[in-house]
Amino acid sequence: MSRAPLLFGTLLAALAVAGTAGAAELPKFGVISRPKGFSSIRVVAAPGLSVYLDDAPAGTTDALRQGLVIEDLPAGTYTLRVEKPGFEPKLVKVTVAEGDTKEVRILGLKPKATPTPFPPGWTPPTGATPAPTPVPVRAVILDRKNVPGGTLVTGVASGATDVLPLIEGLKSECACTPALEEMKKRKDGLYEFRVMLPKPLPKP
Repeated sequence: MSRAPLLFGTLLAALAVAGTAGAAELPKFGVISRPKGFSSIRVVAAPGLSVYLDDAPAGTTDALRQGLVIEDLPAGTYTLRVEKPGFEPKLVKVTVAEGDTKEVRILGLKPKATPTPFPPGWTPPTGATPAPTPVPVRAVILDRKNVPGGTLVTGVASGATDVLPLIEGLKSECACTPALEEMKKRKDGLYEFRVMLPKPLPKP
C-alpha cells in the first residue's frame, strides 16, 4: 500500500482540527460592535446647563460643542430636561426617527421667583410663599401726598410681592404701620399700588 494517500489523509485531518479550533476563538481586532441605536439629539444652548434624558444624566452643555450631542439612541420619543440652579427647568418632548439627528434649541431658562416675607396683617396673593430673607426692592414710588388721616404713597412694582420690601422701608421711615390699600395689575404686566401711612411724613 502506498504511503502517499495515508499522509494526505493525515494532513487533511490536521487542517480540519486546526480550523475548528480557530473558529471557536474570535479575533480580538476588527470586530464591529453594534451600538444601541443610530439616532442622536443635539441640544443647542448656553454652556453650563445640566441635561437629562428620561431623568438620566446626559451631560452638561459647553461652549466648544455649542451645547451637547446625545448619540447612539434608538428611535423613539424622549423627555429632555435642561436645568440650572436658580432657574426653572425646561422640559421638551423629542421624537427621533432611525438614523435621524434632532436639534433642540434652548433659548434661555426662566429665573425662579424669589419668595418674600410678608408684613403682619397683610394677606399674600395666591401662590406666594414667605422666605427667611428679603429680596432687592423692585418697586418705584411715583407720588407721596398728604391726605386727611396720613400720607398716601402711590407707585408701581414689577411683581405683586416686590412692593413688600418698599413697605418695610416706609415703616422705618415714618415709624408707623403702613397699610396697603390697593394693588392692581396693569396691561403692561406691572402692578400699581397705593399705601396709606397713618400719619403725615415730615416735610423736607
